[in-house]
Amino acid sequence: MSTACLHPNGSVTIDAPPAPLHGVTVLGAAPRLADRLCGWGARVVPGQDEAALLQALADPALRSLAWLPPGALPVRPPASIAARLLAGDHPGIDAGDAWCLTAATARRLAAEGSIEAAALGMRARAILPRPASALAHRRPDGAALGLADLPAAFGSGLPFAAPFEDDPAIAARALAGTNASAHAPLPSLPDGLSPIGPPPAPRPGEILAVLVVRNEALRLPAALAAARALGVDRFIVIDNRSTDGTRDVALRAGAHLIDAPGGYPASGYGITWTNAVLDAWGRGHWVLVLDADEQLVFPGSDRVGLRALTRHLDAEGAEAFRTILLDCFPRSALADCRYRAGDDLRDAAPLFEPPRLRRERIDGFPGALDYGGVRERLFFPEANPSRGLRWLRQRLFNLGHRIPALRTNARFLALAPPRSPTLTKLPLVRWREGAALLASTHRIAPMRMAAEQPTGVLLHFKFLQDFHERAVDAVTRGIHYDGSREYRRYLRKLEADPAFSLAGPEARALEGPDALVALGLMQDTAAWQRDRLAG
Repeated sequence: MSTACLHPNGSVTIDAPPAPLHGVTVLGAAPRLADRLCGWGARVVPGQDEAALLQALADPALRSLAWLPPGALPVRPPASIAARLLAGDHPGIDAGDAWCLTAATARRLAAEGSIEAAALGMRARAILPRPASALAHRRPDGAALGLADLPAAFGSGLPFAAPFEDDPAIAARALAGTNASAHAPLPSLPDGLSPIGPPPAPRPGEILAVLVVRNEALRLPAALAAARALGVDRFIVIDNRSTDGTRDVALRAGAHLIDAPGGYPASGYGITWTNAVLDAWGRGHWVLVLDADEQLVFPGSDRVGLRALTRHLDAEGAEAFRTILLDCFPRSALADCRYRAGDDLRDAAPLFEPPRLRRERIDGFPGALDYGGVRERLFFPEANPSRGLRWLRQRLFNLGHRIPALRTNARFLALAPPRSPTLTKLPLVRWREGAALLASTHRIAPMRMAAEQPTGVLLHFKFLQDFHERAVDAVTRGIHYDGSREYRRYLRKLEADPAFSLAGPEARALEGPDALVALGLMQDTAAWQRDRLAG
């Protein structure tokens, strides 16, 4: 079980166990099986040919390579499956059985000429000792397994059963039986969190979205509509006692509503709530964690959705998707904006300023954070390292930070150079045991990332006509990090200039994903181009 410690600066330290199937790669699994295995930490490589095999063997984290017969489904909890797949070589009892090989054995046999899954399995059965039992339960007559066969499959003690009839009801029953806690009560939720109405019950393979909100009736309809258009199947909205009709908006949109009566700062600014909700209902699913003023864009998102993207990330062995925040704003003064709930936010705030990004290293995952952009230029100019002595101060601080005794010294840490709000977020995560937000989605517990994978942009619609009112509320209640320090900056600027506008000489209009790629604000890859065209 994971343990968490909330620190005064809002970060959370997680002592998290690894996913049970971390290090296992499975060749050619069907979508339902692939979704479940990836949720347990395995990597699934589509295909069984030479290219698929070489891709699997090239993974330096590979511990065990497995092949499962068509129609296979897991029928044991993940820990039991991991114990079998990571116990050493199991070549299967015949050509119809599943097999698994250690990374060393698989690479040796491939080097000897077995360069596709079928040939590798055949060679393994020819030279390795015959196992005492199979890896996959089967009917004695070889017929497909149906609902009536599930008790025998679960009682076999084997990790898999195959082939199952192509029936979603059978698959759902089989996969439900692999949940180690399926017959136990849901873990208690912290801080008084409780569902309003039916609790979430995600089906295998669903893509979820989770939002923590308070008084977001203006932006929430557009946020939910944009995420649904990308392919989100189920929404969970954690509401911190809104008073403006936000709950009605969420319920009308079909979202599951979670009441959060506790204090927002005490929850780590929603981190504790989000982690608890996702541990209860999100494991095994790709999850999009958003604020109500954010909309995800990625290369090709005007043509394909999250289903294609997450399938590609699974194939690449990635568990998280990196983005930058891109602030969008109206053409004129914020006070003159006339946005109405449900309208297209890109019409109300169609401009952005291409940020001059700089990447600064950090301890821990994701290793570096991006800074820059219009908010830094207008509200945090002293954070720009090209100004004054900020660069020298940063270098000296970095040198001091190498001394272990200073890394936890509060007086030394108070000397850190000023920074603007970070632009880095990892909002799309395949949630599993050990997954956790540490500082919103800016920093998360370590997850697997591919050496080369696409990145995205979160369009950020913070700046509308209500921004002054929201800044006043944030400062008055002190509900954001460091006593709402960031919002104090905003408020000073707004009160000094009632006609304040973010639109400067470098502002340009939003066009689409291709334009953001061309500006270098998000990364496309040849593999993602190929996969989305093939899909």
